[in-house]
Amino acid sequence: MGAEHDEAGNQPGAAVVRHGQVKAIVNGTVYTPDAVIASGVVLIEENTITAVGSAGTTPVPPEAKLIEAGGMAVVPGLIDVHIHGLMGYDAMGPGLAQVIHGLPAFGVTAFLGTTLTLPLDETLAGLEAMAEIIDTPPSGAQCLGIHAEGPFLSTARPGMATPEWFEPLTWESFQVLQREARRHIRMLTFAPEVGKAMECIPRLVEAGVVPVIGHSDATFEQVARAVQLGLSHATHTFNAMRPLHHREPGVVGAVMYFDEIVAELIADGLHVHPAVMAILLRVKGIERVALVSDASPLAGLPDGEYEWEHKPIFVRDGSCRLTDGTIAGAHALLDTGVRNLVRLVGLPLEQALVPATRVPAEVLGLRKGRLAPGYDADVVLLDEALRLALTIVGGTVTFYPQMSRPSRTGR
Repeated sequence: MGAEHDEAGNQPGAAVVRHGQVKAIVNGTVYTPDAVIASGVVLIEENTITAVGSAGTTPVPPEAKLIEAGGMAVVPGLIDVHIHGLMGYDAMGPGLAQVIHGLPAFGVTAFLGTTLTLPLDETLAGLEAMAEIIDTPPSGAQCLGIHAEGPFLSTARPGMATPEWFEPLTWESFQVLQREARRHIRMLTFAPEVGKAMECIPRLVEAGVVPVIGHSDATFEQVARAVQLGLSHATHTFNAMRPLHHREPGVVGAVMYFDEIVAELIADGLHVHPAVMAILLRVKGIERVALVSDASPLAGLPDGEYEWEHKPIFVRDGSCRLTDGTIAGAHALLDTGVRNLVRLVGLPLEQALVPATRVPAEVLGLRKGRLAPGYDADVVLLDEALRLALTIVGGTVTFYPQMSRPSRTGR
């Protein structure tokens, strides 16, 4: 197992990173993911990667703190732009602090806390609590901001959300949410065909917010118009959107057709059949698919009955469902999605990593998602089974197996 060592080469009882010193990850297979480097070296100074290369060409400073990879895969930290929570903690509110703390155990080093549709007063209170935590975050994964999923959705494609709380998107209604969120909303999922939502797309782009189609019953022509206006992303492709038909391509057909759209994919093996995952990846290419977890706050909890969005949710055999069987978010985290792209779809690891690292970083314009000089020092070590062995966020070790995993709430 990889872990940091002190000057005498001893593994400490808890990870300690001293800022201002060079750290060197050695003896691992480095996935940048633009290249695979056997016996690779990654050098980190404070919160930035300073060098990446082979052991023969990348000298390790004698004063460096060594992190021994022991032949494991050294990969960029995973980035999840669509996650509602985990282990009983809801990202939409004070539970965001525990989500930040818990995600490094699953290889996630950066993410967008994602909301869902609630009554307006509860939505505003949740956004206010999220903003407070984002402004003064605890240690753990970096919360990059907020992905607002609703309330501007189509009643024809609600998924597990409550249509009675939906409303058409207007610039004024979005501004109400953004003010309460202290301008931390960075992605907005909405149905562009409802009301005058189309008019908001150029203004969202101008404001630096990624416009996202989701929970939408739009026609192909309506999506085409939205793309012309600046639509560039799709929420959990195939789920809660007008499906592909050979005479009406719908939202799914448009997402696959337009290169401008980055398609989110939940690869838990439940939301989307593995063959359909493969079709999407072949059509779009790995550079235009963003792997997401869509993990519910119940992700990782044992089987049982819980509550989310004021509804009973049943966790059974790795799924979260409403009473009628409707899927209610995912039970798996993003590391499971990466493993499934390898095991169920057949991608090599270097390709499976791209939608979970490089693509979401590019969507948000971040210096993340690659192991390269000048990029943020967010790094994960994976063992032969592609399980987490160590997570580094901003140059600091935030998880390895001897550290306590996130605890479950008593919900």
